[in-house]
Amino acid sequence: MAVQSITTNLMVEDVNRSIDFWVGLLGFSVAECVDAEHKLYHGRMPGADLIWAMFVSGPAAVMVNRRDSLERELPLLTGRPTGGTLTLYVVVEDLEGLHRRIQSIVPTIKEPETSFYGMREWYVRDPDGYVVCLAQKVGED
Repeated sequence: MAVQSITTNLMVEDVNRSIDFWVGLLGFSVAECVDAEHKLYHGRMPGADLIWAMFVSGPAAVMVNRRDSLERELPLLTGRPTGGTLTLYVVVEDLEGLHRRIQSIVPTIKEPETSFYGMREWYVRDPDGYVVCLAQKVGED
């Protein structure tokens, strides 16, 4: 078996709020989204009652699924908190520029610092409590 891809699917309270974070702040694009009537849209659909969306940036992808929709599909998740015991590691091109641009908008968990393995990392929290590490290899500007 050869794995072709792996994509995170995050349970969220509000897909449009997630769009504001992933697209508005981090620069991803909406590849597809689905509304409450299960209509599929390619790209962003402002004003729609969205239950799912996929965001892309180059080869990276993140999916978000609204709580009620995901709980219907997977009852095991009913009542579970969002935010999970995981971190999302997102490598970016200009960490310092991103930090300057959005530091007053997103909650910082850990200020930017350089790790022993040569990555500059800034930990933030998304609107549903997920920990997102925004990182850049030291020396790549």
